[in-house]
Amino acid sequence: MKIFLSWSGLPSRISAERLASWLRYFSDEIEPFVSSESIRKGARGLDEIKKQLDESSFGIACVTRANLDAPWITFESGALSKEVDERRGQLVPFLLEGSHDDLEAASSPLRQFQSTRAHDEEDVLNMVRTINSVLRESANRHPDHTRVDSLFRKVWPELRDALAAIDLTADAPEQAPPRRSTEEILADLTSLMREQISRITDLEQTVKALRDEQSGPPRIRSRFAGVYEEPPRTMPAQAGNTGSEGPA
Repeated sequence: MKIFLSWSGLPSRISAERLASWLRYFSDEIEPFVSSESIRKGARGLDEIKKQLDESSFGIACVTRANLDAPWITFESGALSKEVDERRGQLVPFLLEGSHDDLEAASSPLRQFQSTRAHDEEDVLNMVRTINSVLRESANRHPDHTRVDSLFRKVWPELRDALAAIDLTADAPEQAPPRRSTEEILADLTSLMREQISRITDLEQTVKALRDEQSGPPRIRSRFAGVYEEPPRTMPAQAGNTGSEGPA
């Protein structure tokens, strides 16, 4: 059974690597794939990732606040959701911090899946049970969690401590652009809309002036200065000046 672990950013990658090693305790049939470790030297990385996405029966996306809307997480999760659904598997957002509410607030595509809090023992146990169920059902075996539950209690401290040691601030700020609030976005959109309305109004007034003042030069609008230039004015001839003056 292939399990694809998706990651983006240093803390997420370390989490995926630790989790991949830990999951092997539960069955020799579990084949975790992490792109940072599992791609062979010289192999075409994207081709290998696509192959693994196509063949995986279970997906785990290691999520931090910094990578909530990371393009790579979104891409792999989208591909995984299609593949695991066809195999009656599951995709699990593995939350290294925060809660499912953060996925909802960020409108993340992952919000549609049941998440697991990485530091919650019972939550992680339920994820392992789900993996066990998918594994046994794919082999037409009756689900039985007795061995899994017993083994989990023994090996959980190893994963717990490994995850606790991960520095979740390791992603530099520039790797996680600050999220803008809905109010800020709406304020900017309102300002842009008003600016566009102002420009359109000025343009309409200028066009109207051109139509109404066909007999004279158009007025120059400040916003369209240089577009409609006034024609040069001709100085009127002075009375009595009918020719050039000569010497007396």
